[in-house]
Amino acid sequence: MQLLVDTAMRQGDLWGVLLRCRSSTVQFNTVGCGMRFAKLIVALSMCVAGNAFGAVAQQDEDQVRSADAAFWNAYNACDMKAIAEAFTADVEFYHDKTGLTTPREAVVASLKNGPCGDAALHLRREALGETFVFHPLQGGYAILSGRHRFYVRERNAAERLDGQADFTTVWKFADGRWRMHRVLSYAHGPAPYTPPTQVITLPAATLARYAGRYRAPRAGMILIAVDGDHLVLTAGSFVATLRPQSVRRFFALERDLQFDFEGGDHAAPGSLAVYENGVLSERASRQD
Repeated sequence: MQLLVDTAMRQGDLWGVLLRCRSSTVQFNTVGCGMRFAKLIVALSMCVAGNAFGAVAQQDEDQVRSADAAFWNAYNACDMKAIAEAFTADVEFYHDKTGLTTPREAVVASLKNGPCGDAALHLRREALGETFVFHPLQGGYAILSGRHRFYVRERNAAERLDGQADFTTVWKFADGRWRMHRVLSYAHGPAPYTPPTQVITLPAATLARYAGRYRAPRAGMILIAVDGDHLVLTAGSFVATLRPQSVRRFFALERDLQFDFEGGDHAAPGSLAVYENGVLSERASRQD
């Protein structure tokens, strides 16, 4: 009998253990089925508790992620009412540039007067969802951390990538919903530049027309030279590889810079327009 019980235990047949013990003449208070029955009860309790905790944790994660998405939708729309409701009354907001802001009224005011304070400027947050990590905490708390990027649009200019940051948020279940309780926003800086993937090949004669010297008000003398199927720009100690996107538009591989060679389609350009982050930075005049 004991061998049958041990085999069932090893195979995970807990119900089989119970049935064998019930049909045996061995008493539960002896070394045998009694001990194994006790182990069965403990194992079943642990299994039920583990499954219950897993289900609750998954539900909490879904709700926290949904609350996080709703907050940032309100942030992008400057919906101050929805923004305020996303925080606990005693929220603490830690920022690597501005330090600690608390309580809720001060946090909301900082957003109202900051990102939402200029009608001519719109700041948009974009989640990098693949970086998000969720951790459940006992007592109605949870942690959501990750990375996000911010885009800026000024007046009628095209939207441009402004930077990125990391965040860690302690969420608290309060007044019937998940709310931000402790917020850490840090590692603000420029986002890694990813050059365009669309590149064309221009005839050697077209590239040769762009080679020469250009003088810019701030950068000074700019030298453009042909190097195989592309151009190389040199301005002081700065050197950039320029790849063509169109007949007259080039981009730099090293950073977010675009260059328009301005002039007739079949003539040497008279000027070179320099764009940084999609915004006209300066215009250089041809010198030769």
